[in-house]
Amino acid sequence: MKSINRLNSLVYLLSLLSFLTSQQMVSAQLPTADLRQIRPFSAAAGNTIKLSITGSNLDNASELRFSHPGIIAKPVILPADDIYPEPRIQGSQFEVVVSKEVPPGIYEVRAVSYFGLSTARPFVVAPADNREVDEKGNHASRETAMAVEVNSTITGSVPSRGIDWYRFQAKGGQRVLVELIAERVDSRLDGQIVVYDSEGREITRNRDWYGRDPFLELQSEQDQEYFLAISDILYRGGSEHFYRLNISDGPHIDFVFPPAGEPGSRNVYTVYGRNLPGGSLGNSVSLNGRKLESIEVEIQLPDVATPPDSFQPWKPRQGLLNGHEFRLGNSSTVSIGFATAPVTLESAGKEIQSVSIPVEIAGQFNEPNEEDVYQFQATKGKTYCIEIIADRMKSEVDPYLEVFQITKTKEGKVSRKKVAENDDLPSFFSTDNKDAINFDTVDAAASFTADADGKYEVVVLNQFGGSSPAHVYRLAIREPTPDFQLLASTERTLPTSRTGYSVTPLLRRGANWGVRIVAPRQDGFTGDITVTAEGLPQGVTAKPLVLSGKTDRGVLVLSADPTANRWAGEIKIVGKAQIKNQQEVREAKFASLIWGHIFSDAIRVRSRLTTRIPLAVNEDEKAPVVITPSEDKIWTVELNQKLEIPIQLSGKGTRKGNLTIEPNELFGLLRSPPTVNIAENETEGTLVINFKPNGNFKIEPGQYQFALMGVGVTQYRHNVPASDAAAAEVKRLENLITTIKSDIELTKETAEKSKSALEQVKQSTDRLKRAETALTQATAKANSTQNKATATDNKFAAWSKLITVHVTKPVEKK
Repeated sequence: MKSINRLNSLVYLLSLLSFLTSQQMVSAQLPTADLRQIRPFSAAAGNTIKLSITGSNLDNASELRFSHPGIIAKPVILPADDIYPEPRIQGSQFEVVVSKEVPPGIYEVRAVSYFGLSTARPFVVAPADNREVDEKGNHASRETAMAVEVNSTITGSVPSRGIDWYRFQAKGGQRVLVELIAERVDSRLDGQIVVYDSEGREITRNRDWYGRDPFLELQSEQDQEYFLAISDILYRGGSEHFYRLNISDGPHIDFVFPPAGEPGSRNVYTVYGRNLPGGSLGNSVSLNGRKLESIEVEIQLPDVATPPDSFQPWKPRQGLLNGHEFRLGNSSTVSIGFATAPVTLESAGKEIQSVSIPVEIAGQFNEPNEEDVYQFQATKGKTYCIEIIADRMKSEVDPYLEVFQITKTKEGKVSRKKVAENDDLPSFFSTDNKDAINFDTVDAAASFTADADGKYEVVVLNQFGGSSPAHVYRLAIREPTPDFQLLASTERTLPTSRTGYSVTPLLRRGANWGVRIVAPRQDGFTGDITVTAEGLPQGVTAKPLVLSGKTDRGVLVLSADPTANRWAGEIKIVGKAQIKNQQEVREAKFASLIWGHIFSDAIRVRSRLTTRIPLAVNEDEKAPVVITPSEDKIWTVELNQKLEIPIQLSGKGTRKGNLTIEPNELFGLLRSPPTVNIAENETEGTLVINFKPNGNFKIEPGQYQFALMGVGVTQYRHNVPASDAAAAEVKRLENLITTIKSDIELTKETAEKSKSALEQVKQSTDRLKRAETALTQATAKANSTQNKATATDNKFAAWSKLITVHVTKPVEKK
């Protein structure tokens, strides 16, 4: 019976997936450029490579732009000849030169095409002296394992339902580290490494050490040959399941303790790792049964706390954490955080540790299910904020905190009253499942106001239950230190099914584009945050977005005027706020989905930060519709009352059916937003929003900004200039063929009397064959581009410019 139920469940799931896939096709948005893969995705510094790109909507790709100026790409040019009088860009291949001055690391690349800047993909620059090896030949079994050497990096991809096998020789006592880099370079591979000895016995295996990427250590007293089996955990594979396999005896940092220091401070830190230069095993620290070396290092932190500028493959909130990147020689890097208070180390073995505030405690969960307790003296009437940082610094900790007031009776009886607790910081996922980028963290924070002088205790535990010296956390106890961070993102709008796909902002003439803004606020900060866009091209504007009071999310609308010219580049989005009578400025980091997904809210959907904020303008296409409130003003509504916003539609697009309009990013509105449908032949409508607080609309008096977002269907023609150019090329080749044929006929008349004329006929005949082949190819291309350019129904989303609404308190009844 169970097997039948499983079969029925599988059939249902497949049917549902098929339905959602078809829905995604119906819901396709206006095209934007998506760079899916680059091959190869790595090069050593000082080298020149030929790189090819694949993706969607990369029409007329003419440039590759890297995030480091020392990496330069030129398109492969097809030379002019007697068929093509002008050189031509090949379109999918580029010659990439990596300067020897480029530091080793991961950078980003985007393609520039008709549809602007593409999504970004990682490009790895290896050290100039690194031994780079490409996988080759059949190595799908242990018997055919590819031989490699220690201190090599192998680039490969796992085949579907397959395993890549490698073998190498290690010396006795040599500490060899094997690391697979896949998730961190946007591979779909969820990798695992299984290690066997020369007799075929399994020695060890690993997965999910760094995110989904595995890492392990091998060491033997005698010389040993090892066999590595590399695969996906579900044996998926293909060209998008690529990896870099590092086999090294070089230095590797596992963690640093304490994990943070105050900005501008110079302190001694203990670095734990393997093969560390000058390191020793004196501290007797082990990780997964392997002893770690340690060394004390004096490190100077910068005066200003900022997030790292380097490529961050982790979740957005992890990449956003302020930190200073440190490495020991040519070791792996580790981020040292910026503390918000003086740092104190956890006193191991103490049941309760007394601390003086403000303080940031560097702690470790060394024992399974450990609870760490800290006690401090509080003053009546003061507010205290407690924050744990663990998940955000990539520690395998899901923290939970509780705060207790400790009192003692005259008889000496001690009582504990819980005054605050927290599991996770607030989620930024919308409850209507219309966004998929993960801005969340499982870290915890709480605050309370002391109702009496006395002692209070903070209890911290790891809900995962795991333990090791690397299960590190930071616990800050302080009076409110107001601050904020800023994140920006765009993803394909989700009017129907729960799917998530990354997009790069592309403005068509006259169009608006909504960029989602998320601003995590620290310690109850409620000041206004003014968000603006900088570096916009001529013809593009953005009205400042003001996040007032508790508002921690919104939409910044970029607007192109009807005469905006083609442009592709990078912009900045910044937030400014007055904190303690001083203006603080935070630059936004841009977040993106890595791959498109159905069931986009699933736990394994990945999103990360990108190193730049992209924007493009397409001058050949126009907005399908322009949504505008009838008046440009600050709208006012009393709490518990309805606000009517008259709407006007304009634009030269060919719209079909209803345009459904709703408020976008109206803070406090959780799900089922009010809508208005404007029929195909209508240009006016009225959106009614009821500002009555309820379980679905947590609205308070204050000022709010949001945009109107409309979803509809338009008759869209894909890249008409390409279709016109392809048709013109067919016409040119047809004329060329006619000319060649005419020349052949004229030359034939004298060919019998002249050897040179005979040779000319042969050359012309050869040229004719090549021209006819070119015409066949050009005709196929013209047919393809013409089919794409044929007007078809295409779903689209459009935004209005920002709307400001002032919600007033209800008038008191007399």
